[in-house]
Amino acid sequence: MKIDAYTVTARIFPGILCAIPFFILHFFYLRPVLGQFWGELLAVKITSDATILIAFLFLHIQVSRYISKEFYERRIFKSGFSLPTTDYLLHSDSHFSRDYTNRIHAKIKVEFGIDVLTREEELQVPDRSRQLIAEAVTHVRAKVGEGKLTGQHNAEYGFVRNLVGGSVIGLLVSIIDGIIFSVVLPIPNAFWISFVLALLYLLVLIFANKLITAFGHSYAKVLIQEYMSM
Repeated sequence: MKIDAYTVTARIFPGILCAIPFFILHFFYLRPVLGQFWGELLAVKITSDATILIAFLFLHIQVSRYISKEFYERRIFKSGFSLPTTDYLLHSDSHFSRDYTNRIHAKIKVEFGIDVLTREEELQVPDRSRQLIAEAVTHVRAKVGEGKLTGQHNAEYGFVRNLVGGSVIGLLVSIIDGIIFSVVLPIPNAFWISFVLALLYLLVLIFANKLITAFGHSYAKVLIQEYMSM
């Protein structure tokens, strides 16, 4: 995994926030029970805790990203055909004026050779129109790159999206922690921390659609504006 500004903001930060229940489980339960096992297995007792936590964090980041993309992003944006970057460039969308939309289409045709369908054609074959626009947007993203603000908004969108995916795991593990620290190994502090975390993750999931949609629209707006200003 390449470590850059996007990776830190969009993957590592939400990964750490949503992996806290794992750390609690490890610190209060697994480490005392399996501490000697981890030390002998890794043959480095001093770094065994750090090694296993980093490994769990990496796995957690990958699984969270998969959940967020497959079960949230795909559903909300209909497998990419209803991404804000696609919707904004449709003739039927009212976010931009008709003149501005036509200027964007004209620039895309000149620079990438992609001829976006006319308003009449869009009404007849809407799926084809969306496909062409989605293909054009991939070229727009490549040209704009990080831009002045695009990279920041892209990282913010990635943070929110991956936070949602991680919250699914975080909620489940927090519930497990709550059961363990109230029944199996009663530890009041660990139980209440797990309870509060479960509520926070649940809150994120309740507003998941709105969060992903809002940050997706923010990114799309900045991307197109920076593309047109180039």
